[in-house]
Amino acid sequence: MLPHPRSQIVVSLCLLGLCLLTCGCGQVSRPAASQAADREIRARIARIREAILAKSTAGIIASATADWTFAGADGTPIDRAAFITRTEALFARVRTIESLETQVDRISWTSRVAAEVEITQTMVRTEPAADSGAEIRLRLRYRERHTWVHTNEGWRVQRVSFIGQPERTILAHP
Repeated sequence: MLPHPRSQIVVSLCLLGLCLLTCGCGQVSRPAASQAADREIRARIARIREAILAKSTAGIIASATADWTFAGADGTPIDRAAFITRTEALFARVRTIESLETQVDRISWTSRVAAEVEITQTMVRTEPAADSGAEIRLRLRYRERHTWVHTNEGWRVQRVSFIGQPERTILAHP
């Protein structure tokens, strides 16, 4: 006796569903050229790192979208103009940036044209102490979450926000 045609359809649909789940097809699709997208985002992050080392505010936002926003440790978002003012004042105060390590911790594709990226940066710099003005050397370690979107100009960062509070450690002068 042959199985009922409806039973065959149900079994076929169940097998298809199982196949989709086990193949990962139920997840958000990565960009078609995900390796190229990954490389482009990492390359842009490397350029942002170089801009920080050069104390170039313009270089930092060169890979940003027009509606780019930044939220520091207090969580308050600021626009591009406020970021430029804030960062130029910071760079004027920082005497030297000895080193900056930038590690891409995670890239998660939220759609074919968007990704959430988490990075950790560790910087050693010298600057005047807020209370005495004496030069201090410190290590800053901070984590950021970025939203990257694909545009006509390639991958651009749309949003940057701190994850938690930066770690500040005063170091001895060499």
